[in-house]
Amino acid sequence: MTVATAQQEKQKKETQKNIEPAQKAGPLTTRVRDFPFSLSRLRDEFDHLLDRFAKACPSLWGNAEHGWRWGLEVENQDDAVVVRAEAPGFEPGDFDVQVQDGRLTLRAVRKTETKKDEGHEWSQRECYQSVTVPPGIDKDKVEARYHNGVLTITLPKTSEAKGRRVPVKSA
Repeated sequence: MTVATAQQEKQKKETQKNIEPAQKAGPLTTRVRDFPFSLSRLRDEFDHLLDRFAKACPSLWGNAEHGWRWGLEVENQDDAVVVRAEAPGFEPGDFDVQVQDGRLTLRAVRKTETKKDEGHEWSQRECYQSVTVPPGIDKDKVEARYHNGVLTITLPKTSEAKGRRVPVKSA
């Protein structure tokens, strides 16, 4: 037997020790030397599970290629259209809200920078979404408020766009 073959046999035995189940200590016990391997396997199984779930229910994720999307709620009231967007973790100055050409465009950018003893940490979070608004919006009176992680945009209707209630008479 050559030296290379002896080393291969030794590695094979070590691998077998790490892979064999820890049945003597109980079904839920993992030996300390198996711990990193077990975490890696657990992560792989969760990734596989989430991939299967994402493929089965793509509508839950929206368009993943466009990044995180706000949960939008649009309410058509008598005198205004009210849009509520879930946007936690931002400040009022992080938003850029625009109404033009029949579209409401929401943008938010949050940059953070921290300095530590061992270095410098920087992160940026961006969100973007654009939705069509109905005709008859008074662009000059649009208001936006941000409170408790919810951005609320009120788009007042022009007098022509407001509905008129028609009374029904008996014949």
